[in-house]
Amino acid sequence: MTDTNHSCLEIVLRTLVYYDIFDYPLLESDIFENCKLHHLELQECSRVLNQLNKQGVIYKIGDYYSLKSDPEHVKKRVIGNQLAEKWMPKAKRFSWIISAFPYVRGISLSGSLSKGFIGDDPDIDYFIITKPNRLWLTRTMLVAFKKLFLLNSYKYFCVNYFIDTESLEIEDKNLFTATELTTMIPVYGGSVKKEFFQSNYWVKDFFPNYKIDNLEKIPEKSGIIKKSMEYIFNGRLGDKLDDYFMHVTVKHWSKKFRKKYPKKEFDLVFRSRKNISKHHPRNFQKIVLDEFNRKMDEIIAKHKLTFKSESVVLD
Repeated sequence: MTDTNHSCLEIVLRTLVYYDIFDYPLLESDIFENCKLHHLELQECSRVLNQLNKQGVIYKIGDYYSLKSDPEHVKKRVIGNQLAEKWMPKAKRFSWIISAFPYVRGISLSGSLSKGFIGDDPDIDYFIITKPNRLWLTRTMLVAFKKLFLLNSYKYFCVNYFIDTESLEIEDKNLFTATELTTMIPVYGGSVKKEFFQSNYWVKDFFPNYKIDNLEKIPEKSGIIKKSMEYIFNGRLGDKLDDYFMHVTVKHWSKKFRKKYPKKEFDLVFRSRKNISKHHPRNFQKIVLDEFNRKMDEIIAKHKLTFKSESVVLD
């Protein structure tokens, strides 16, 4: 193989391995999109896919490529894609509800729905940006709404990641977070979301050709009720409530989960500061990255591939 082919081989295989963790076969167009390959490499990429298929490293099932020769995964993906289309209007309606809460400045859909898939035990994940010094007040209001009006259901209302407008750069810079960021679907706060993507230019280390979509049409207006509530909480009352809700929430998480995780891992899974609230009890980021590294090492050893796999580590 040429040097270009080696590079393309690694990029294509890494993409297939990453999505194989989720049992998600890919179309050739999916691979192009997720690899973010330069136009001149597209034909080379097609040749690499054909070569990997002939050598038994990957399998082609209909129009899909996978590390597993199992048509059921293709059926599951097609059904999941169809479900995602049905769920999207619900996600946008709930996004509209979230946008009406005080101090919400930006909303994006994340998780599996943002990748066009709904699987078993689904939920809708929202990535929310708030005004500084009001993140915990906003979060508490949204959690209270979920508990009172949605019977604490996470199915359509999973609000587990908040940052504020002065802390837009994501701290964890790795393949998992880069994938999540580049697949987010902005649904509210176009100007804030544009600043967010500009603040996370590091994703180009993982996806060199990633481009910010046109965000000018993303709504960002505030209603009268929202403005009125912000007026009420803009002073010392809001400051005290924000501090109080942060203290109570962090204390609750610590009591409930501290024994389950070492301190460093706990701080990653439940990152809690004035400018960020991250609540990921399953530590899915670590699970995915560990599995990605394991699968890459396994395939390289099994098929005696010649390129070196870059290890993906947590900061």
